[in-house]
Amino acid sequence: MSHTLDNIDKAILNLLQDDATLPLKTVAERVHVSIATAQRRIQALIDSDVITKQVAIVNPDKVGYGLTAVVMIEMERSNTSMQHRFERLMDAQSRIMSCYEVSGDFDFMLMVNAKNMSDYHQFTRSLLTYENNVRNFKSQFVMNFTKSGTKITLD
Repeated sequence: MSHTLDNIDKAILNLLQDDATLPLKTVAERVHVSIATAQRRIQALIDSDVITKQVAIVNPDKVGYGLTAVVMIEMERSNTSMQHRFERLMDAQSRIMSCYEVSGDFDFMLMVNAKNMSDYHQFTRSLLTYENNVRNFKSQFVMNFTKSGTKITLD
């Protein structure tokens, strides 16, 4: 189901990306529509997969996951079935915040949260192995979050 966004949809999405807990009445008032219209619009955005998830974003430091790594993965074999297998494996891992198939020298980029270096090391030893079609990986550790977000501002 395709959904063409108009200015009201974009305004609703901008609001909900900042705070998905806004009461329906507040959303309606801010975009100058009735509550029923706002509700229908939001449901249509959900039904068409424009809104894919409504979540709480947690500060990793506050919950004991103070180590964040950007991991570049080079696959041993680059065939579709092996890549899909790797994607399914990564999707099932709670430590992995994001998994992207990328162009260039590497095949995938992961954002990984871990409790500490020992926890990260265990993660790499168990998952980033030849058995999982990984030829090589490089880790970069996040020193500071200047900006970390999920919002796509729509105009």
